[in-house]
Amino acid sequence: MAVDPVPYVVHGAKHSADVFRQALHDSTGGAEGVSMPTDLHVRQTGTPSNQVRVRPGGVLIPNTYQGGAGQSYAGRNASETLVDVPASDSTGAKSWNIIFRVQDPQFGGPEPADKESGPYSFIECVAKSANISDPHYVLAEVNVPKSTATITNAMITSKRKLAQPKREQLMFGRPRVAEDESRNLGFTVADGGEYFTGGGGNPNAFEVDVPEWATRIMIDASWMSVRYAGNTNPYGHYWVEYGDEYRNRTWPNKQQFEFATQHFTFNSPGSSNDAMRMDWRLMSSQHIDSKLRGKTITVAFKAGRQDGYPASAVSMDGLSGLGMHIAFAQTTLDPATQDDPS
Repeated sequence: MAVDPVPYVVHGAKHSADVFRQALHDSTGGAEGVSMPTDLHVRQTGTPSNQVRVRPGGVLIPNTYQGGAGQSYAGRNASETLVDVPASDSTGAKSWNIIFRVQDPQFGGPEPADKESGPYSFIECVAKSANISDPHYVLAEVNVPKSTATITNAMITSKRKLAQPKREQLMFGRPRVAEDESRNLGFTVADGGEYFTGGGGNPNAFEVDVPEWATRIMIDASWMSVRYAGNTNPYGHYWVEYGDEYRNRTWPNKQQFEFATQHFTFNSPGSSNDAMRMDWRLMSSQHIDSKLRGKTITVAFKAGRQDGYPASAVSMDGLSGLGMHIAFAQTTLDPATQDDPS
């Protein structure tokens, strides 16, 4: 194979499109997908019709032509684009893909009437079973029920992934020490629970900056070496709350912060007169509200016991500890939770 005579980039030389596509591929690690979370999102028209609308945005598409390995195309939808979706008939449902397709005459196929201006890029509706030879990226699948011509969001499934998603993570860890005072679990679930564990000198909450680009928060939290008193059978819930505004149990469910993970349950076996210790573990991945992006939030370890057992039945002391891994991730927005559902 001959060496391309002009590498990327030599001043005054004429460069082939291949070296630019190679540079794009290498700089993006061969990534495939859309540029930003809402880019090229396919939705119904304002008043449902036989068309779908595709939001503006960018996309990276690897070159799948023979002889184009190690190259990528970058496509752009400059403004909202409407795409026709064929109606189904009485014989049954029909499935379509909305795609962003690149047609490059260098690798075969017709040249456009205007070689300088194109078009070389297309957003199209094609049969799901179609064999597309040009490089393309599937934006959405549209499943049209039998005898239907009007497309609604319920028929559209987004297939987009971010080409280069961002991710940021951190760890909080605080073993308790002998100087920390022991703290019992005094509040019940019905009361909204409490920061657990509390006690002088023991952080049970911390602050973190939420990136502007974050769409999901992932939490992996541990209450380590929780102490159950002997001859008791306490049970209750533990969870994590977070937000940028503290309220004294006036958020829904008597929360102290607006957002929370699912509640998990603890339940002591209660089969021994001796005290025993167990770890509590919590993992959650959930949408992070747009109001928190770019802000500093508080993340709090929370727990509450059920009525009927003394506060001393559950405690953490100088041999206990708290730990949490948090990760913020950038993803395409889930249609059920996106900020702009239009």
